[in-house]
Amino acid sequence: MKKAALFIICFLATGLLNAQDFRKGGNYVNLGYGLDPWGSPLVTSTFGTVNTSNIGPIMLMYERGVTDVLGIGRIGAGGGLAQSFYTQKYTYLGIEERNHTSRTSLIARATYHFEFDIPKLDVYAGVGGGLHIYSDKKEDYNPFDSNSNTDGFVVTRETRVGGVHYVFAGAKYYFTEAFGVYLEAGHGLVAFNGGLAFAF
Repeated sequence: MKKAALFIICFLATGLLNAQDFRKGGNYVNLGYGLDPWGSPLVTSTFGTVNTSNIGPIMLMYERGVTDVLGIGRIGAGGGLAQSFYTQKYTYLGIEERNHTSRTSLIARATYHFEFDIPKLDVYAGVGGGLHIYSDKKEDYNPFDSNSNTDGFVVTRETRVGGVHYVFAGAKYYFTEAFGVYLEAGHGLVAFNGGLAFAF
């Protein structure tokens, strides 16, 4: 798996793109990490302590240029995948509860890339929509329940599906014709995300 991922990154970075500007027929990939505002690292109250942590979303987005210049830019369309992991632990007077959630996000998005004629820079904005798929695992401490495991926790699992929107703006800077970095800010799917940008 690691060798395959390394091969893909090296292949994209070798440079198949003839220009750094966003163009019709071009293919673009973002591989990044986001900051999700859901949950806080530590919340305390009179009735106990809640510790929460999250990883992600880890994001993989693909886009293709679909038009020549319209107005002051070009239109692109694509979609992608985002994966997040959340953990919460609640304790109060010896009672303990653990919640683990894995969230997979599938999203389609459309973008408008502005023609600012600045070398190596691609500035864009867009909208998107899709689905969140949640996989929940809840562990309640109850050693007297016959369904509890050896640690005394009763485990329940649930899968949920919900909608998600994404309104965003971002910029990419290319170091070569096929490799650069990107940064996005938005509302809905993720507040901020950034990472590597590939073009081919």
